[in-house]
Amino acid sequence: MKYRLILAAVLALILAVYFVPGVIISGAVSSSSPPPFACSLEIPLDKSQTSNVLVAGQTWERARVNIQNIGSEPLHNITVLIEIPQDLEIDIPSQPYHITKEEQNLEAEIGDLSPGQSIDLFLDAKPPASIEFKKEVPFKIHVVYPGGEQQSEQFINIVPPPSWLTYFTILASLLLFAGILVAVKHFGVLELFSTVDLITIALLAAIIAVVFRYISKLINLGWFDGLIIAIPTVILMIVALQLVRKPGTATLLFACVLLISIVVWGSQIMWLGFYLAEGVIVDLLVFLFGMDYADRRLTAAVYGISRGMVSTLVFYMLYAPVEWKISYAPWYVGVQLALACAGGLIGGLLGYDTAVKMSGARL
Repeated sequence: MKYRLILAAVLALILAVYFVPGVIISGAVSSSSPPPFACSLEIPLDKSQTSNVLVAGQTWERARVNIQNIGSEPLHNITVLIEIPQDLEIDIPSQPYHITKEEQNLEAEIGDLSPGQSIDLFLDAKPPASIEFKKEVPFKIHVVYPGGEQQSEQFINIVPPPSWLTYFTILASLLLFAGILVAVKHFGVLELFSTVDLITIALLAAIIAVVFRYISKLINLGWFDGLIIAIPTVILMIVALQLVRKPGTATLLFACVLLISIVVWGSQIMWLGFYLAEGVIVDLLVFLFGMDYADRRLTAAVYGISRGMVSTLVFYMLYAPVEWKISYAPWYVGVQLALACAGGLIGGLLGYDTAVKMSGARL
């Protein structure tokens, strides 16, 4: 009897050692099993802007929260809780799901999700008017379903608006304009322009500022808008160079474009530097090429490409962030730079042919 008890105890111990780890391991696998949901936040939705970055003082930006059932079984009665950072103002647009808002917390009842099925929840976020330093804030997404829950976080950056750049841009534009006026007066550049020259420049500037801009507002071509506008703008710039043939022609042309835009469209004077940069780079190249007023196809193409390159970089790297408070993605700036250069090349070649026919010039 005694040995039977000892044998039974040893057998029980062996069985315990054999089965209990299996139970423990089974429980560990269950607890470490992959989560049933894939949660993601996309803000802003505009692909041209830097992902997960909002600029203080910016207007409303649309955000999308995606919830996907990545498991192998359907899940029912799903509720999504979203905790919004205190720095953001939130609004709920119309959508097919019932969403309630209480302070900075959102609760959405999305019902059932089959394996592989996903849903999108949309919300509008507005950053604060101003912040002193860059801040990283979390969006907390909590998914609750019968039998479990899942929580995830995604961080976004709120960056201060480049307010100091605003004053710098205005000051630099005014200084550049003042410098040009001093140079014009000192060297008597305006005296070189005849009445016909000034009328020609004014008419071409009016076409660029009024007609082309109206067309761009009427027909939105998205990413290719800059390309389509660059081609006729460069054509008229090359025409102006060949017809007028005076130092400072391009600068005067784009200065007139700004003045007309201020009157017709209400453009701000802070854009003066942007318009002057387009003309100054071309007039500088005219001087470097030995006063070649796009008399060759090569120089016409170089002028068009240079104008497109400078205007795009100045616009997307300085003026657009300052004026519109948008942080553009580097790849988008690169795409627009390539399109502007392509438009400058095409416009330069077409402008050369057009100018030759208009002026009767020959190679």
